Amino acid sequence: MSQHRSVPDLEHAEAPASADRRLLDQHDQEPDRPLSPIILMRALMEIPPRSIIAAVAAGVATLAAAFALAAVSGWLITTAWTMPPVLDLSIAVVSVRALGISRGVFRYVERMLTHDAALTGVMNLRTNLFTNLSRRTDDHLQRLKRGDLLARIGDDAEDMADDVIRHVIPAIVAAVMAVLVVLTFFPFAPIAALFMLASLLIASLWAPYAAYRAAQHTERALVQRRMRLAAITLDIAENGDAMRVAGTLETALADLRDAQADLDRGLDEAARPSAFAQAGVMLAMIPALVGSILAAGAVHLLPADGFAGGIVPTTAGIVGLLLLLPLSSFEAATVLPAAARQKARSEAAAERLSDIAGTGEMPDIDDDAHRAAALPAADKGHRALTLAATNLTVGWVPGTPVLRDFTRTFAPGSRTVVLGASGRGKTTLLLTLAGLLAPLRGRVSVGSHSSGQWVSLAGLDEQQLRGHITSYAEDAHLFATSLRENIRVAQRDLDDEQIRGALTDAGLGGWVAGLPGGLDTMLGSGGTDVSGGERRRILLARAIARRSPITILDEPTEHLDEDTAHALMQRILGTGEDALFEHCTVIVVTHDRRFTELGADIIDLEDPAWHA
Repeated sequence: MSQHRSVPDLEHAEAPASADRRLLDQHDQEPDRPLSPIILMRALMEIPPRSIIAAVAAGVATLAAAFALAAVSGWLITTAWTMPPVLDLSIAVVSVRALGISRGVFRYVERMLTHDAALTGVMNLRTNLFTNLSRRTDDHLQRLKRGDLLARIGDDAEDMADDVIRHVIPAIVAAVMAVLVVLTFFPFAPIAALFMLASLLIASLWAPYAAYRAAQHTERALVQRRMRLAAITLDIAENGDAMRVAGTLETALADLRDAQADLDRGLDEAARPSAFAQAGVMLAMIPALVGSILAAGAVHLLPADGFAGGIVPTTAGIVGLLLLLPLSSFEAATVLPAAARQKARSEAAAERLSDIAGTGEMPDIDDDAHRAAALPAADKGHRALTLAATNLTVGWVPGTPVLRDFTRTFAPGSRTVVLGASGRGKTTLLLTLAGLLAPLRGRVSVGSHSSGQWVSLAGLDEQQLRGHITSYAEDAHLFATSLRENIRVAQRDLDDEQIRGALTDAGLGGWVAGLPGGLDTMLGSGGTDVSGGERRRILLARAIARRSPITILDEPTEHLDEDTAHALMQRILGTGEDALFEHCTVIVVTHDRRFTELGADIIDLEDPAWHA
């Protein structure tokens, strides 16, 4: 039975394990009330509520142990001053040791639980983001710089993990501890409890709010500055040699230095309000100390058999307890300004992540029955359908088309070569025909002339679309893994014999045989340790291994010598026994006009009619 996994998205995010599920259900019922990006990103993280509860419990236990340690220590010091029998102090002495040890143990447990929840969340977040990215068909992602996209998936996703570690859990722990502290003071010193309540409200609300308001203005600017720095850095790292040849490397390095200096200035600007907010927490301790001193003075003036605050008997130990407890009562509150800054940082990151998250539902396993219901009935069971482009206008920006009024039918088994110089719209047309870029006007559909039934590519889900059409870009990524796994990217169930066959058909049989590791040979990220020609043929081997009914290839013979390129293109466009894509519809994008002699249909994008 086929299984389908709902991918959380910006419109109807599903997070079965997330504490935000109720908000998402409410959003489904009231779609006119959009959820904030931070809530949606937390839903995409799918952190089980029990993980948050466990981390909060460990955090409260840690600070409660520290608070109790201060209380017992204060009582022990002042009580020992009255020189009671030693046995009267034995329980307190043992308690001090136990609380000191337990504080460290609980802190370790809290760190483990908190980071486990955060790492689980960021893993789920990136998984859901990659899943949604893989099915986006709009032009927005195509316009993003690679460094910008990398910064969003990397730094911004980590900011969402830090939201758990440095904001959500510390804020909940601080709220719980504030209640415990006030309830601890009230039985024996109500006046001190009131002063403590006022101080905690200042430290827990005003100081974090001030930090948050300041950070709202600075963090969004910092996020943009980090993005700019990441984009420039990646551009130089990947294209440094080309920049050197073109004479633009020094300009790029100057831009890099300027971006780094701009980021440093932003960090300095953000530090000032943060310092003031942190000082606010320290100042908020003053009323609590004053209240405790007043209460301690009243306790000391009462006779030994009197009552402090009229509730519990007074002892010398209460004086020490009142004087030392305020110093440990604010340990949870001291991190709240930093938590507020993290909240602002995470909100800025969530806005950027929501911009790329996309929407929709992706099935995990291919469902033939579901596919058959969506595709034209006359073509059920057929390996390929006719691809048709009707009155197609393509481009990246509305109002600025690259090609106009493109109408073409690609029959099953046909061979088509799309010609054109750089900048004439070859890649844009390729992406549109593959369903990766929405047309500005017109439509791309699959169907059958015999039945008259046609389905727009926009109406097919991702599995259906990729089951029929696969596009192989000239800059497709080679992963930092084995040669075997780089081919299995195209078809996960390939065995070694099929992989070797695909590589041999792509002209790499001898090369693979000469590799000491064979298919286990590790490739560097991006294919930096193979030649340009070897890289193109590895990408071609992916296409051969999959042999989609409609296969679209972008410059498959680039970086090959003339004879090798011609021989390989003959097999790509061929229909005989030696054909690489027998029974498939093949569309090849190239700028090499020599291939017009190979008998394929020609679409020449140099024709002014396409650009009128």
